[in-house]
Amino acid sequence: MAKNTKKDCFIIMPIADVDGYASGHFGHVYENIIKPSCDLAGYNSLRADEVKETNLIHLDILKKLIEAPMAICDLSNRNPNVLFELGIRQAFDKPVVLIQEKGTPKIFDIAPLRYIEYSKEMKYHEVLNMQQELKSSLEATAAAESDTTNINSIVKLLALNTPAQLPDLENGKESMALEYLQAEMQDMRKMVEISMMESKNPRRRGSISAYEYERISKEVEKLTDNMARTKIPDAERHNRLNMLMREAEELMMHCVEKADHMHFRRLIERIKRAEA
Repeated sequence: MAKNTKKDCFIIMPIADVDGYASGHFGHVYENIIKPSCDLAGYNSLRADEVKETNLIHLDILKKLIEAPMAICDLSNRNPNVLFELGIRQAFDKPVVLIQEKGTPKIFDIAPLRYIEYSKEMKYHEVLNMQQELKSSLEATAAAESDTTNINSIVKLLALNTPAQLPDLENGKESMALEYLQAEMQDMRKMVEISMMESKNPRRRGSISAYEYERISKEVEKLTDNMARTKIPDAERHNRLNMLMREAEELMMHCVEKADHMHFRRLIERIKRAEA
């Protein structure tokens, strides 16, 4: 029997049934969308309840959350446990793909964070399309892990100096590790609050607007050069340009400074010309 060499993708989502959703809803999301997408992208999907089935202690689950090479987080019902686990993952600046059900209000005030949305009805063709979209997002997120413009990294978005870190543990000191992690989370919250206050000035070095403008501009450049036109199918190229257009329009709406607004307007015009 061939040995499983796939890397783990830790899944952050509700496990039990949730009020307002049909019985087994999130189980269907996991089995029909998330697991196949992970498999297509070369990952082994892993939820907390599956980790527990291996008789690992709580600290091992926590370490999986922090150390897994990839993670997916479903924000659909604003589950407190889900948000806490996402906060830990973000504090340690580990890659994560955000998904949510269509119609779910954006949960964060940090507008540039990207989400992938799935249909509540989960019709056959919608599920297949979602699997491919999530697979592509997993691959793109993995490729962008070391990129300073990685938009789903709060640490990079807010230009924080360093992510949180766990100390080396000896003799299975679980309580010490959890206390340390709690302290790190409190420090992270303070840094985020300070950085968000500073980010009200979009001109500051490392601002969200600057990162996003640079990221979208580079993507447009890649999609419009002669090499891309020969290697990327027209339909895929237009879809990616349309996505960049929507992101640029949303960012322009949140610009405070007139100059930033103008930069994004020009970027949108550039994307329109590329689509022509």
